[in-house]
Amino acid sequence: HASCVTLIRSFHFSRFCFPNLFMGSDPPTSCCFSYTVRKLPRNFVVDYYETSSLCSQPAVVFQTKRGKQVCADPSETWVQEYVNDLELN
Repeated sequence: HASCVTLIRSFHFSRFCFPNLFMGSDPPTSCCFSYTVRKLPRNFVVDYYETSSLCSQPAVVFQTKRGKQVCADPSETWVQEYVNDLELN
Protein backbone atom coordinates (compact mmCIF):
# COMPACT_ATOMS: atom_id res chain seq x y z
CA HIS A 1 0.00 0.00 0.00
CA ALA A 2 1.49 3.34 -1.04
CA SER A 3 0.96 5.04 2.30
CA CYS A 4 2.49 2.18 4.32
CA VAL A 5 5.97 3.49 4.99
CA THR A 6 8.32 3.41 7.88
CA LEU A 7 8.32 6.68 9.78
CA ILE A 8 9.54 6.65 13.33
CA ARG A 9 9.97 9.13 16.07
CA SER A 10 13.53 8.70 17.26
CA PHE A 11 13.07 10.82 20.35
CA HIS A 12 14.22 8.23 22.87
CA PHE A 13 17.23 7.10 20.83
CA SER A 14 18.30 10.67 20.09
CA ARG A 15 17.78 11.79 23.67
CA PHE A 16 20.33 9.27 24.90
CA CYS A 17 22.76 9.34 21.99
CA PHE A 18 22.63 13.07 21.37
CA PRO A 19 21.57 14.63 24.68
CA ASN A 20 22.67 18.13 23.66
CA LEU A 21 20.02 18.19 20.94
CA PHE A 22 17.32 18.54 23.56
CA MET A 23 18.74 21.53 25.38
CA GLY A 24 16.51 23.81 23.27
CA SER A 25 12.91 23.51 22.16
CA ASP A 26 13.53 21.43 19.03
CA PRO A 27 10.90 18.75 18.34
CA PRO A 28 11.88 15.06 18.11
CA THR A 29 13.54 13.96 14.88
CA SER A 30 11.49 12.01 12.31
CA CYS A 31 13.37 9.61 10.05
CA CYS A 32 12.28 7.51 7.08
CA PHE A 33 13.74 4.08 6.41
CA SER A 34 11.85 3.39 3.20
CA TYR A 35 10.17 5.42 0.47
CA THR A 36 6.79 5.16 -1.18
CA VAL A 37 6.99 3.16 -4.40
CA ARG A 38 4.12 5.04 -6.04
CA LYS A 39 3.71 8.64 -7.03
CA LEU A 40 1.09 10.32 -4.85
CA PRO A 41 -1.73 12.19 -6.60
CA ARG A 42 -0.76 15.87 -6.34
CA ASN A 43 -4.22 16.90 -5.11
CA PHE A 44 -3.81 14.59 -2.07
CA VAL A 45 -0.72 16.45 -0.80
CA VAL A 46 -1.18 19.51 1.41
CA ASP A 47 2.23 20.01 3.00
CA TYR A 48 5.72 18.56 3.35
CA TYR A 49 8.86 18.64 5.44
CA GLU A 50 12.36 17.30 5.02
CA THR A 51 13.80 14.85 7.51
CA SER A 52 16.72 15.80 9.72
CA SER A 53 20.33 15.49 8.59
CA LEU A 54 20.76 13.21 11.63
CA CYS A 55 18.72 10.53 9.82
CA SER A 56 20.51 7.71 8.01
CA GLN A 57 18.96 8.66 4.65
CA PRO A 58 17.39 11.86 3.33
CA ALA A 59 13.65 12.00 2.74
CA VAL A 60 10.75 14.31 2.03
CA VAL A 61 7.67 13.56 4.11
CA PHE A 62 4.43 14.55 2.41
CA GLN A 63 1.35 15.19 4.51
CA THR A 64 -1.94 14.23 2.87
CA LYS A 65 -5.44 15.65 3.19
CA ARG A 66 -6.33 12.66 5.36
CA GLY A 67 -3.49 13.38 7.78
CA LYS A 68 -1.17 10.60 6.61
CA GLN A 69 2.57 11.10 6.41
CA VAL A 70 4.28 9.50 3.42
CA CYS A 71 8.05 9.23 2.97
CA ALA A 72 9.35 9.99 -0.51
CA ASP A 73 12.76 9.91 -2.19
CA PRO A 74 14.02 13.50 -2.60
CA SER A 75 15.96 12.53 -5.75
CA GLU A 76 12.75 11.59 -7.60
CA THR A 77 11.61 14.19 -10.15
CA TRP A 78 7.97 14.13 -9.02
CA VAL A 79 9.01 14.73 -5.41
CA GLN A 80 11.07 17.77 -6.39
CA GLU A 81 8.17 19.11 -8.48
CA TYR A 82 5.72 18.73 -5.57
CA VAL A 83 8.13 20.45 -3.17
CA ASN A 84 8.62 23.36 -5.60
CA ASP A 85 4.86 23.64 -6.12
CA LEU A 86 4.18 23.64 -2.37
CA GLU A 87 6.85 26.30 -1.82
CA LEU A 88 5.23 28.57 -4.41
CA ASN A 89 1.75 28.22 -2.91
